[in-house]
Amino acid sequence: MPNVDMLEILLQSKVFKGLSDEHLKEITDCVNIVTFEKNETIIREGQAEHPLFIVIKGQVEVVLPQTASGQDYERVTRIKLNRLTQGDCIGEYSLIDEQPASAAVIALEPCRLFEISRSRFGKIINSNDFIAKTVYKNILLIMIKRARDSNRELDICFH
Repeated sequence: MPNVDMLEILLQSKVFKGLSDEHLKEITDCVNIVTFEKNETIIREGQAEHPLFIVIKGQVEVVLPQTASGQDYERVTRIKLNRLTQGDCIGEYSLIDEQPASAAVIALEPCRLFEISRSRFGKIINSNDFIAKTVYKNILLIMIKRARDSNRELDICFH
């Protein structure tokens, strides 16, 4: 994929909102493009050291599988937490807190994703304070929105 196309897609990503073309060019040097087939697992619950992904094309679902990873119990059913599409990020929780993945991510259809390894992400963040501040703020805003959406859903369920 030419760098111009990569820049356009990164511009649409909520994670990189507010960065200049120059900053985004730095990031494109650290990005791989990966593909997943329908129903393929992108991240397993409990997986450590996974990369940050950004959806380029397709839809993914964030779930708690029926069989809980590393636990001595089984959930009653698979729990659907979220559906993500183009521009959405995957794996940001673990990127920030360096803990294993708290949920699984499954491709709902054939998907193309940007992949940024934890070490490459660290190099990007450590190389430029403005990029670091902007990306961390954007990730925080994404997480806050998801928490607020969950709160609204719980309120509706128990109202």
